[in-house]
Amino acid sequence: MLFRRLCAALLFAHCCVSQAISPDHNKSIEIDADSAEFIESSGLTKYRGNVIIRQGSIIIAADEVTIYYQNNKVNRIFCTGSPASYTQGSAIDQTHVFARAETIEYQLTEDIINLKTNASLTRNGTFIKGDSINYDLADGTWKAKGDDLGGQKRIQLVIPPFTQSTRPVLPVFEPEENTEKQVEKDK
Repeated sequence: MLFRRLCAALLFAHCCVSQAISPDHNKSIEIDADSAEFIESSGLTKYRGNVIIRQGSIIIAADEVTIYYQNNKVNRIFCTGSPASYTQGSAIDQTHVFARAETIEYQLTEDIINLKTNASLTRNGTFIKGDSINYDLADGTWKAKGDDLGGQKRIQLVIPPFTQSTRPVLPVFEPEENTEKQVEKDK
């Protein structure tokens, strides 16, 4: 019985993690801007002036945004600003990803954001700063580098101290009465 409960809990956790990777992709994209221009020959749309994009928990703010389509679906969002910003809440827990850079490229099909020029990323209290940061939203991996030409020649990483409240909570399994009686019988 305990084994069945453990298997059920692991299956439930796996389903939650699988659904949490990109639930925002199933939501509509809402865009507010001062102006917009659709270019049919290239299949892209440009938005300018105080652009705000919302898709589920994702919020993007930028001065200018270009949306690229592939097979009639949005596959890439390219943002510029001083700075542009990207925020997304986690479907698993109460954490958020906060990203800022002068250029943000969000690749929806790969679930990756590329930050360039004065880039910063915050997730679970960890802060990363560099000239460019590539962040895989699906698995939480990142790569950062400084710029040999600019003022940000090195990356900066700040990791918060570990606290008990950040540890994952594991399910507690209590034995049922029948399980205890069966163990006593087997003795």
